Amino acid sequence: MENKEHHLFITKSKGRDFSLFDYMIDILNNFYSKNGLEHCCALESLMGGNYNNEEQKAWLIRFGDVWDKVEKRHFR
Repeated sequence: MENKEHHLFITKSKGRDFSLFDYMIDILNNFYSKNGLEHCCALESLMGGNYNNEEQKAWLIRFGDVWDKVEKRHFR
């Protein structure tokens, strides 16, 4: 999921560059931890039913939509 070769660096933390993709991965991991879900790709979560209710499912769908937009913007 993470592409270390991209150059969309937006902030620095602890001496390491973080990209928008890194930030989004942190958001997804926080969502999984908060909701007691298995950590994996958002698309895999949707396909495998890794959510507890329709609200979590909707969140994963929205997250996937945003991820797709960021990815398309990055690779233009």
